[in-house]
Amino acid sequence: MRAARLAAAALGALLLSCCGTLPPSSPAPAPQTSVPGTASQPPPASNPAGNAAPPAGTDGTRSVDFAAAGDFGDGQAAAKVLDAMAGSTSQFGLALGDLSYGSRGTESAWCSFVTDHLGPDLPLQLLSGNHESDGRNGSIDAFADCLPPRLPGVHGDYGRQWFVDIPQQHPVLRLIMISPGLRFADSGRWDYRPGNEHYNWTASAIDSARDADIPWVVVASHLPCLTMGRYECDPGSAVTNLLLDKKVDLVLNGHEHLYQRTHQLALGPGCPSLVPAKSSSACIADTDGDFESAAGTVFATVGTGGRPLRDVNTKDAEVPYFAAYSGRNADPTHGFLQIRATDDLLLAQFVRADGGDFADSFTMRRP
Repeated sequence: MRAARLAAAALGALLLSCCGTLPPSSPAPAPQTSVPGTASQPPPASNPAGNAAPPAGTDGTRSVDFAAAGDFGDGQAAAKVLDAMAGSTSQFGLALGDLSYGSRGTESAWCSFVTDHLGPDLPLQLLSGNHESDGRNGSIDAFADCLPPRLPGVHGDYGRQWFVDIPQQHPVLRLIMISPGLRFADSGRWDYRPGNEHYNWTASAIDSARDADIPWVVVASHLPCLTMGRYECDPGSAVTNLLLDKKVDLVLNGHEHLYQRTHQLALGPGCPSLVPAKSSSACIADTDGDFESAAGTVFATVGTGGRPLRDVNTKDAEVPYFAAYSGRNADPTHGFLQIRATDDLLLAQFVRADGGDFADSFTMRRP
């Protein structure tokens, strides 16, 4: 299985290095007119998001729905989060790292726990966290063997650094999964510094999506840079500023056992780079939750997959960047972020599964 994933990595690298871009998408359909939330149910998850005929709402608009969360474990809260995912309109789930928190050799037991709650037709696609990258709570490769890639067309090293276009034909979304700051047992720390292989891979994956006119680019990284929790900018400021410079639409993180979501942030004349542990109003592009694409980036940490929640630090220097948050000391709620992407809209809503009554949502529109 590991060899198959590495073969996919070589194919992805070949596509990016030799060809530069993926084939361009066909022209987008006319803008949708339906009210958010009223689109028809997505197709059955047994044909998850890669169907030749893209899923469509009643007005003909293509639509992709997925759920994202990290930091699960196998307790009651995690079971409720997975059950809520299974009961949602999501076509697949995205695990943002830190999976079982169990002992080595019990990876398959956690995979069975996941499928017991999600069912066989709703795949959970994996990104490593620090608890399985270095082997302390199992191996990301073992998790990837029992919860393998089920979205068609995955390029890269599944579980570590990969991307996929959804649907495969005429995609509306590219998901890019990266691992800055993680230390892997077989390859050491993965740095994403300008000019190195990981940084260049990420930049190429974003650029080729833009060249192909894919409407939305979403990047996931287990470790967050901007945070109101206990950690520093573990991924490094270089890759964070790369994502801002490329105007990635949405960045998803885990690691912090809380939920936090920023305003739309952007680089510009007054904000040439984002500096960790500081804040500048010049880096805030929009605050009303109804954003325009290509105007900036929203960062959302969804470490609410099941582990006990931690406090939000409301005195953190980066607090002005944040629009919403929930943690042990602020309406503690376990749940996931559900994301719907169409040709013209990116809709995101926090879905409660256990605990408090926290709610958050935002919209991004293509002009």
